[in-house]
Amino acid sequence: MSRRPSRAFASIDRFVIRIVFDARAMLVCALVAAAMPQARAQAVPDVSGTALIGANAARGISGVLSINETAGLDNAQANQLAIGIGSAAGAGVSSLQAAGTAAHTGDTSVRIEGGALSNLSGAAMVNQSAGSANLQRNSMAIGTLGVGIEAVSDSELSETAPKAGGLGIPAGGRDRRDVSISGDAFKHISGIVQVNQTAGAGNSTANSFVLRPPAGTLFIN
Repeated sequence: MSRRPSRAFASIDRFVIRIVFDARAMLVCALVAAAMPQARAQAVPDVSGTALIGANAARGISGVLSINETAGLDNAQANQLAIGIGSAAGAGVSSLQAAGTAAHTGDTSVRIEGGALSNLSGAAMVNQSAGSANLQRNSMAIGTLGVGIEAVSDSELSETAPKAGGLGIPAGGRDRRDVSISGDAFKHISGIVQVNQTAGAGNSTANSFVLRPPAGTLFIN
């Protein structure tokens, strides 16, 4: 018996705290693909893969570290950092992401091995995914001018929650999804770390960080 294809869709509608990552065209392609005749079903791709950050990778880094790593089909990733310093400076970032596909999503694995991303100082943003139609975003905004960063209400935050459609995975499927971070990774870190890891189909994950220190705050290394 042949497996039905997974139809995965994920979207992040809005992120209030201006740099735009816009993947709306991918959504249009997904809608067109969904309307194709059933006769084309045999052309649905099989998707599997592994995203790996090896042992002792990216050690001893100072400053800003940005990693996007993905294996599979129609995955979207973004890392965003905005810093505003001065009497008339503000900081802000925004993004709109969408991804959709029809695929047989098989075994997928995402791993960060021992010693990786250790002894870091600064800001580290890491996205890792394997599979299909996964969205990931890391966002940081740092500004010394209060009006440069917008506060978000609880209702607005709820509107940014990921919305995912049904995946159509057959009952009794044996495809594996593995996500792991070694206990020896991310040691001795000073600063901000954001990590997204997803394996499978139609996942949406996001990290957001806003820092608004009082006027006159000094940043000392």
